[in-house]
Amino acid sequence: MHRDSSHGLDSALKAIDDDACESYRVHVPLMIAYANQRIAGHATLTDLFGSCPISMIGNLHADHARLVAAQLEIKSVSTLIASITWEYQLLLPHGISLDFFPTDFAIWMEAVHQHLDTRSAAQISAVYQQLCDLHPQLVHLARNPQAPPSVADNLMPYFTQYLQALLKPDMAAAIHVTGEYVRNPQQLAVWWERIIYPVMHEVGRLWANGEISVGQEHLATAITQRVMAIYYPLILNLPRQKGCVVVASSPGELHEIGARILSDLLELNGWDAYCTGANTPKEGLIELMKQTGSRFLCISTTLADSLPAVKSLITAVRSANISPTPKILVGGQAYVADPSMWRQIGADYYAFSAHDGVLQINSTHT
Repeated sequence: MHRDSSHGLDSALKAIDDDACESYRVHVPLMIAYANQRIAGHATLTDLFGSCPISMIGNLHADHARLVAAQLEIKSVSTLIASITWEYQLLLPHGISLDFFPTDFAIWMEAVHQHLDTRSAAQISAVYQQLCDLHPQLVHLARNPQAPPSVADNLMPYFTQYLQALLKPDMAAAIHVTGEYVRNPQQLAVWWERIIYPVMHEVGRLWANGEISVGQEHLATAITQRVMAIYYPLILNLPRQKGCVVVASSPGELHEIGARILSDLLELNGWDAYCTGANTPKEGLIELMKQTGSRFLCISTTLADSLPAVKSLITAVRSANISPTPKILVGGQAYVADPSMWRQIGADYYAFSAHDGVLQINSTHT
């Protein structure tokens, strides 16, 4: 989307103050209920979402409120547009007209005026008005998504077999095809980043397109976690003389494969990595940083609406007087739309891939 077309949205976001952000966040349950009620009684919308169950719209409203609350705080135009585009993409496979959205945005404007103070409502309504104005561009983005991560030609047969094993689902097949390629630590590094990462991206795309169920998506993740555990002994006894690193997923997130890939690659490169997995409380991370004397904290974030929690975590780490003072590296899908976001949330480094993260951390080792 061109900068000129999103300039109004940028201005509207920047005009939102802390009080308006907090008011929106506090009143989210009431606004969701209002939006659901209005949709249920909006007879003219029948043609727009047809036979789609009203419960799906309710789930959409809950996701929408969460992501908008986060973006009102973060104020990244690119990330907000990417998040709203994702909402559009979720509806495409279900036969719901994307013309549903301008009407829905108007309902959200009603909701903020119904439940927020006049000043806050005016600020946030301006954002929804800009989204209405950008509707044609959002439709275009939804119908023309970015290309998925590329897979090298020589790895494509493995990619296909591993994906098929996850979707079948067939644990034994997933373990077998991994073993056909992974025989040493270097091949493990290739498999983790150049097979597992693009395969899991494809699994997410298939779920978003309604081609697989959420249960299949979760099972694919569980199988991959088992595969990574089975082949982890290949790196278990490698020397780790460079120092300690703590690797975590964002607070509140259940996505942890990205963090585990980075953790394993760091261990392959001589670091002693402590991967805390999903949804580790900030207090626990700070205590672990102190106990281990870790030089780095790496935070993997999949969902853009987790960015405020990452910012809060970084602030807490900075305030904890940890010695030695750790450097903080962030990365993950949440930064794809706006790679400069890492500066705004207070990180020291941003990695666009696990391999890049390892390179950046290695560059500090003397």
